[in-house]
Amino acid sequence: PTRNGAGRVGLIDGGVDRRHAALRRADVHAWGCDGREIASEHGTAVASLLVGNDRPFHGVAGATLYAADVYCDQPAGGAAEDIARALAWMARERVPVINISLVGPANRLLERAVLALVKRGHLLVAAVGNDGPAAPPLFPASYAGVIGVTAVNPNRRVLPEAAQGPQVLLTAPGADMAVARSGGGYGIARGTSFAAPLVAGLLAAELREPDAAAAAAAVERLAASAVDLGVPGRD
Repeated sequence: PTRNGAGRVGLIDGGVDRRHAALRRADVHAWGCDGREIASEHGTAVASLLVGNDRPFHGVAGATLYAADVYCDQPAGGAAEDIARALAWMARERVPVINISLVGPANRLLERAVLALVKRGHLLVAAVGNDGPAAPPLFPASYAGVIGVTAVNPNRRVLPEAAQGPQVLLTAPGADMAVARSGGGYGIARGTSFAAPLVAGLLAAELREPDAAAAAAAVERLAASAVDLGVPGRD
Protein backbone atom coordinates (compact mmCIF):
# COMPACT_ATOMS: atom_id res chain seq x y z
CA PRO A 1 0.00 0.00 0.00
CA THR A 2 0.97 3.64 -0.42
CA ARG A 3 2.34 5.38 2.68
CA ASN A 4 0.38 8.38 3.82
CA GLY A 5 1.48 11.39 5.83
CA ALA A 6 1.87 11.82 9.56
CA GLY A 7 -1.04 11.40 11.91
CA ARG A 8 -2.03 9.15 14.80
CA VAL A 9 -3.40 5.65 14.66
CA GLY A 10 -4.29 3.26 17.45
CA LEU A 11 -3.80 -0.49 17.76
CA ILE A 12 -5.55 -2.74 20.28
CA ASP A 13 -3.93 -6.15 20.00
CA GLY A 14 -1.09 -8.18 21.46
CA GLY A 15 2.26 -6.57 22.19
CA VAL A 16 4.47 -5.05 19.51
CA ASP A 17 8.16 -5.83 18.93
CA ARG A 18 9.46 -2.27 18.74
CA ARG A 19 13.01 -3.51 18.12
CA HIS A 20 12.07 -5.08 14.80
CA ALA A 21 13.73 -3.40 11.81
CA ALA A 22 10.31 -2.45 10.43
CA LEU A 23 9.28 -0.70 13.65
CA ARG A 24 12.42 0.61 15.34
CA ARG A 25 12.10 3.96 13.55
CA ALA A 26 8.38 4.25 14.27
CA ASP A 27 7.07 6.59 16.94
CA VAL A 28 5.26 4.14 19.23
CA HIS A 29 3.42 4.94 22.47
CA ALA A 30 2.69 1.75 24.38
CA TRP A 31 0.07 0.94 27.02
CA GLY A 32 -0.68 -2.11 29.14
CA CYS A 33 1.10 -4.93 30.98
CA ASP A 34 2.26 -2.55 33.75
CA GLY A 35 4.77 -1.00 31.37
CA ARG A 36 6.35 -4.29 30.32
CA GLU A 37 6.99 -4.89 26.63
CA ILE A 38 5.74 -8.38 25.74
CA ALA A 39 5.95 -8.73 21.98
CA SER A 40 3.50 -10.98 20.15
CA GLU A 41 3.42 -12.32 16.61
CA HIS A 42 -0.06 -10.99 15.89
CA GLY A 43 0.43 -7.52 17.34
CA THR A 44 3.81 -7.09 15.63
CA ALA A 45 2.38 -8.19 12.28
CA VAL A 46 -0.58 -5.81 12.42
CA ALA A 47 1.60 -2.94 13.65
CA SER A 48 3.97 -3.46 10.72
CA LEU A 49 1.09 -3.16 8.26
CA LEU A 50 0.10 0.10 9.91
CA VAL A 51 3.41 1.92 10.42
CA GLY A 52 6.26 -0.38 9.33
CA ASN A 53 9.19 1.15 7.47
CA ASP A 54 12.10 -1.04 6.38
CA ARG A 55 12.77 -0.64 2.68
CA PRO A 56 11.32 -2.17 0.59
CA PHE A 57 8.78 -3.17 3.26
CA HIS A 58 6.45 -0.45 4.51
CA GLY A 59 3.06 -0.12 6.08
CA VAL A 60 0.22 2.05 4.89
CA ALA A 61 0.45 4.91 7.40
CA GLY A 62 3.35 7.20 8.22
CA ALA A 63 1.77 7.82 11.61
CA THR A 64 2.48 7.80 15.33
CA LEU A 65 1.28 4.47 16.70
CA TYR A 66 -0.58 4.16 20.00
CA ALA A 67 -0.33 0.46 20.78
CA ALA A 68 -2.35 -1.12 23.59
CA ASP A 69 -1.43 -4.68 24.62
CA VAL A 70 -4.58 -6.34 25.98
CA TYR A 71 -3.10 -9.85 26.18
CA CYS A 72 0.22 -9.49 28.04
CA ASP A 73 0.93 -13.12 27.12
CA GLN A 74 -1.73 -14.27 29.60
CA PRO A 75 -4.22 -17.12 28.94
CA ALA A 76 -7.07 -14.91 30.16
CA GLY A 77 -5.90 -11.85 28.20
CA GLY A 78 -8.01 -10.00 25.67
CA ALA A 79 -11.07 -9.76 27.95
CA ALA A 80 -13.74 -7.17 27.21
CA GLU A 81 -12.67 -5.22 30.29
CA ASP A 82 -9.10 -4.99 28.97
CA ILE A 83 -10.29 -3.76 25.58
CA ALA A 84 -12.58 -1.19 27.22
CA ARG A 85 -9.68 0.14 29.31
CA ALA A 86 -7.53 0.34 26.19
CA LEU A 87 -10.28 2.31 24.44
CA ALA A 88 -10.43 4.69 27.40
CA TRP A 89 -6.69 5.30 27.04
CA MET A 90 -7.13 5.97 23.31
CA ALA A 91 -9.91 8.45 24.14
CA ARG A 92 -7.69 10.29 26.64
CA GLU A 93 -4.92 10.48 24.04
CA ARG A 94 -7.42 11.63 21.39
CA VAL A 95 -6.34 8.97 18.91
CA PRO A 96 -8.72 9.48 16.00
CA VAL A 97 -8.52 6.07 14.27
CA ILE A 98 -8.17 2.76 16.14
CA ASN A 99 -7.57 -0.67 14.61
CA ILE A 100 -8.99 -3.69 16.45
CA SER A 101 -8.12 -7.01 14.80
CA LEU A 102 -9.84 -9.01 17.54
CA VAL A 103 -13.21 -10.78 17.60
CA GLY A 104 -15.46 -12.20 20.27
CA PRO A 105 -19.07 -12.49 21.44
CA ALA A 106 -21.32 -9.55 22.24
CA ASN A 107 -20.54 -7.83 25.54
CA ARG A 108 -22.47 -4.93 27.09
CA LEU A 109 -19.43 -3.29 28.67
CA LEU A 110 -17.50 -3.36 25.41
CA GLU A 111 -20.53 -2.13 23.49
CA ARG A 112 -20.88 0.90 25.77
CA ALA A 113 -17.16 1.69 25.43
CA VAL A 114 -17.28 1.39 21.64
CA LEU A 115 -20.40 3.54 21.29
CA ALA A 116 -18.93 6.21 23.57
CA LEU A 117 -15.88 6.57 21.32
CA VAL A 118 -17.95 6.54 18.14
CA LYS A 119 -20.12 9.31 19.60
CA ARG A 120 -16.98 11.36 20.32
CA GLY A 121 -15.92 11.11 16.68
CA HIS A 122 -13.32 8.35 16.81
CA LEU A 123 -13.20 5.84 13.96
CA LEU A 124 -12.98 2.21 15.09
CA VAL A 125 -11.88 -0.20 12.37
CA ALA A 126 -12.33 -3.87 13.20
CA ALA A 127 -11.72 -7.20 11.50
CA VAL A 128 -14.94 -9.19 11.08
CA GLY A 129 -13.30 -12.56 11.77
CA ASN A 130 -12.38 -15.79 10.03
CA ASP A 131 -15.20 -18.15 11.02
CA GLY A 132 -16.69 -18.30 7.52
CA PRO A 133 -19.54 -16.58 5.69
CA ALA A 134 -22.27 -18.43 7.62
CA ALA A 135 -20.93 -17.59 11.07
CA PRO A 136 -22.94 -15.31 13.36
CA PRO A 137 -21.69 -11.71 13.63
CA LEU A 138 -18.69 -11.17 15.87
CA PHE A 139 -17.76 -8.11 17.89
CA PRO A 140 -16.66 -5.32 18.08
CA ALA A 141 -16.88 -5.27 14.25
CA SER A 142 -20.66 -5.73 14.36
CA TYR A 143 -21.41 -2.84 16.71
CA ALA A 144 -23.11 0.23 15.23
CA GLY A 145 -20.65 2.79 13.93
CA VAL A 146 -17.68 0.41 13.70
CA ILE A 147 -16.01 0.00 10.29
CA GLY A 148 -16.18 -3.77 9.70
CA VAL A 149 -13.50 -5.07 7.32
CA THR A 150 -13.31 -8.41 5.57
CA ALA A 151 -10.55 -9.75 3.32
CA VAL A 152 -9.96 -10.64 -0.32
CA ASN A 153 -7.17 -12.50 -2.10
CA PRO A 154 -5.00 -11.04 -4.90
CA ASN A 155 -7.74 -11.96 -7.38
CA ARG A 156 -10.22 -9.85 -5.40
CA ARG A 157 -12.19 -12.85 -4.23
CA VAL A 158 -13.40 -12.92 -0.65
CA LEU A 159 -11.41 -15.40 1.43
CA PRO A 160 -13.53 -18.54 2.00
CA GLU A 161 -12.92 -18.32 5.75
CA ALA A 162 -13.70 -14.59 5.98
CA ALA A 163 -16.93 -13.45 7.59
CA GLN A 164 -19.54 -11.79 5.42
CA GLY A 165 -22.74 -9.94 6.21
CA PRO A 166 -24.21 -6.51 6.94
CA GLN A 167 -21.42 -5.77 9.44
CA VAL A 168 -18.97 -5.51 6.53
CA LEU A 169 -18.46 -2.02 5.16
CA LEU A 170 -15.16 -2.46 3.31
CA THR A 171 -12.81 -5.18 2.18
CA ALA A 172 -9.05 -5.07 1.71
CA PRO A 173 -6.24 -7.48 0.82
CA GLY A 174 -5.85 -10.19 3.43
CA ALA A 175 -3.97 -13.05 1.73
CA ASP A 176 -0.26 -13.49 1.04
CA MET A 177 0.45 -10.46 3.22
CA ALA A 178 4.11 -9.79 4.05
CA VAL A 179 4.34 -8.89 7.76
CA ALA A 180 7.01 -8.40 10.40
CA ARG A 181 7.59 -11.32 12.74
CA SER A 182 8.26 -10.86 16.43
CA GLY A 183 11.98 -11.39 17.05
CA GLY A 184 13.00 -10.36 13.53
CA GLY A 185 12.44 -11.22 9.91
CA TYR A 186 9.28 -11.36 7.88
CA GLY A 187 6.55 -13.88 7.19
CA ILE A 188 3.32 -14.31 5.28
CA ALA A 189 -0.04 -13.75 6.96
CA ARG A 190 -3.64 -14.35 5.99
CA GLY A 191 -6.99 -13.33 7.38
CA THR A 192 -9.24 -10.37 8.12
CA SER A 193 -6.87 -9.27 10.90
CA PHE A 194 -4.43 -8.15 8.24
CA ALA A 195 -6.99 -6.43 6.01
CA ALA A 196 -8.32 -4.13 8.73
CA PRO A 197 -5.06 -2.19 9.31
CA LEU A 198 -4.91 -1.23 5.64
CA VAL A 199 -8.30 0.47 6.00
CA ALA A 200 -7.34 2.01 9.35
CA GLY A 201 -4.13 3.41 7.90
CA LEU A 202 -5.94 5.06 5.02
CA LEU A 203 -8.48 6.62 7.36
CA ALA A 204 -5.74 7.82 9.73
CA ALA A 205 -4.39 9.99 6.93
CA GLU A 206 -7.82 11.63 6.61
CA LEU A 207 -8.76 12.18 10.26
CA ARG A 208 -6.27 14.03 12.47
CA GLU A 209 -8.54 14.56 15.51
CA PRO A 210 -11.70 12.84 16.76
CA ASP A 211 -14.58 14.61 15.05
CA ALA A 212 -17.91 12.97 14.22
CA ALA A 213 -18.64 14.97 11.07
CA ALA A 214 -15.09 14.68 9.73
CA ALA A 215 -15.05 10.96 10.54
CA ALA A 216 -18.25 10.33 8.59
CA ALA A 217 -16.88 12.32 5.65
CA ALA A 218 -13.60 10.37 5.69
CA VAL A 219 -15.45 7.05 5.62
CA GLU A 220 -17.70 8.25 2.83
CA ARG A 221 -14.69 9.32 0.72
CA LEU A 222 -12.93 6.01 1.25
CA ALA A 223 -16.06 3.99 0.46
CA ALA A 224 -16.63 6.04 -2.68
CA SER A 225 -13.08 5.30 -3.85
CA ALA A 226 -13.45 1.53 -3.33
CA VAL A 227 -13.89 -0.90 -6.21
CA ASP A 228 -17.45 -2.26 -6.16
CA LEU A 229 -17.16 -6.06 -6.37
CA GLY A 230 -20.07 -8.40 -7.04
CA VAL A 231 -23.49 -6.97 -7.79
CA PRO A 232 -23.74 -3.16 -7.69
CA GLY A 233 -24.03 -1.65 -4.23
CA ARG A 234 -23.27 -2.98 -0.77
CA ASP A 235 -23.38 -6.79 -0.63
